[in-house]
Amino acid sequence: MKSRVDISHHDLKTQLLIHLVVLLATLVASAFICFGLIAVPFPLVMFQWIGFLALAKILYFIAAYVLFGGSFVDPLEQMFENSRRK
Repeated sequence: MKSRVDISHHDLKTQLLIHLVVLLATLVASAFICFGLIAVPFPLVMFQWIGFLALAKILYFIAAYVLFGGSFVDPLEQMFENSRRK
């Protein structure tokens, strides 16, 4: 998939920081969706948290692949391979 934003020219730490910003944005969006719309009784709070984390993860991977063409795993793997080669 072709990325909309090219971050490959940045160093690996900056790429991870950019991915972290996208992850935090999806966590906020997921929190508004899961916790901000309705108030639920106590037993369903656990399901709200599970839904929050699952939705945030799904939103992050969709956003990361559309924007950057990959996820934070790609720069992490590059950092690991570089450190292993040394």
